[in-house]
Amino acid sequence: MVIKKNLLEKIFQGTCISSGLAAGKAFIYTDILLRDHELYTIRPEELPEEYKRVEQAIDNVRKELTLSAERVKKELNAQIAGIFLAQVEMLRDPELAREIKWELKSCLVNAEQIVKRVFRKWELRFRQIQDERISYRADDIIDLNRRMIRALTGISAHMLENLPNNSIIVAKRLLPSDTVFLSRKFAKGIVTEYGGTASHTALLTRELGIPSIGRISGILDSVSQNDVLLVNGDTGNLVVNPSDESRKTFAKELHRKSSYAIRARKECCKPAIFQDGRRVMVMANVSCRDDVEVAVRNGADGIGLFRIENIYLSRKHPPTMEELTKELENALAPASGKPITVRMLDIGGDKRLTYLNGTGIDDSFLGRRGIRFLLEYPELLYTQFNALLRLSESFDIKILIPMVTFAQEMQLVREMFQELLQMSKKYRDVPLGAMIETPASALCAEEFHPFVDFYSIGTNDLTQYTMAAGRENSTVGNYFVDDHPAIFKLIDLICRESLDKPVSLCGELASNKSALRKVLDSDIETLSVAPPFIPEIKQFIREQALSYTSQLISVNSVTSNGL
Repeated sequence: MVIKKNLLEKIFQGTCISSGLAAGKAFIYTDILLRDHELYTIRPEELPEEYKRVEQAIDNVRKELTLSAERVKKELNAQIAGIFLAQVEMLRDPELAREIKWELKSCLVNAEQIVKRVFRKWELRFRQIQDERISYRADDIIDLNRRMIRALTGISAHMLENLPNNSIIVAKRLLPSDTVFLSRKFAKGIVTEYGGTASHTALLTRELGIPSIGRISGILDSVSQNDVLLVNGDTGNLVVNPSDESRKTFAKELHRKSSYAIRARKECCKPAIFQDGRRVMVMANVSCRDDVEVAVRNGADGIGLFRIENIYLSRKHPPTMEELTKELENALAPASGKPITVRMLDIGGDKRLTYLNGTGIDDSFLGRRGIRFLLEYPELLYTQFNALLRLSESFDIKILIPMVTFAQEMQLVREMFQELLQMSKKYRDVPLGAMIETPASALCAEEFHPFVDFYSIGTNDLTQYTMAAGRENSTVGNYFVDDHPAIFKLIDLICRESLDKPVSLCGELASNKSALRKVLDSDIETLSVAPPFIPEIKQFIREQALSYTSQLISVNSVTSNGL
């Protein structure tokens, strides 16, 4: 949305995707799928050669995705690497290859045209699925389509691999295959017409630390190559061809923010004390050892959420208890001595295990997720319980049960856990918690009280189920509002109904400074955020306390003077 025009200067308001400030020159990125590709007919006897081209392209794309996953796991984290592993599984669907071959045989045109046509059909099929969080996978289909066209046309280099210095990328949309090539050194910021705050690309840009704004309609018609841009990922504000006054104001804010970040980093190991004297534990959401190491360096008070999905997704069979214990022991070693909460396997929706029957496309985000899935496969549940109990001998472990809806689910899990403890007779009891991610469990939090030792609020899922808006679906992105009053009411209700049990909060809302004051006023004791956000969140909490103390001193001073 254009909010101001002044001669050459234009100001737009978009949605904050990734925080931070950036100044640079516009680099217009054109989607390869929007370009014209040669159309030519083929003879029936040439079909085997076209089949071979398609098979080779699929094989090349699989290898490319696997390399991307390995690179992202090494440089960012295992959770984001899972995006690319999931795309590998989609490409392995035999129905996709069959449909491409059938279309080739029926139409007798070159493979590029058929691949675009078939992938477009699949995209539309996903868009039409009523479950919001399955329909967003259409973006993965677009991403695979792009990769396939590049493979078929012999394009090995990506447009975004060799950006000019100080580039601000302006595009209709960016997908994981685009974002994985970006370097913070050259890509200073991102501006897109589409894009949600919880999309895969948003996760990538935040991990890379690239300021990003989305949902600016028609932005490609308003920006030209090499236009000077000022991007404010904290406010969603974009200035095109700024005036001298705008540049000076932006430079001052950039300096202020940089100084703040440096101070926060220096003091990251200090405790975060809120204005009421309560210490707020600021912990980390992590998926692998690299994440844990970054979290500890950034002053994390502990691990608030360790996701184990990637241990399962990267295998062709479920890990044994010994294998799971070994992997977790290695991953958690840097946080030894700190409190650690491990979330049980949360499979379903966008994460599928191909080696188990019935976990394919029908497993929607309104289907068998979290505890529903685990209760259907109790052998997975017991393997995880045993591994975590063994880990509890060396680590301060808590166990978190995902996606609970009914108190009866938690009661059953508690009974299974206690039975295991009694059978082993060598492990101490370990705290067991419920992850509150649905309005049903939020509204009835008190019913879980007899069966849990703590509560954890997952705001990403809680928001999308409350607002009926898939966080990956850009068409309803304006409805995915995690700081909506309804969300705060649910958080406050959970805290009140938890009675004497501790409550933690994780998700994007936990790192949203503008909302954090309301969150902390609900008596939340623990926040869990992505490792890069820890220093500034702790600094923000300490500053709330300083600000409050200053106000008290001012009031007392006025009172003592008889005014």
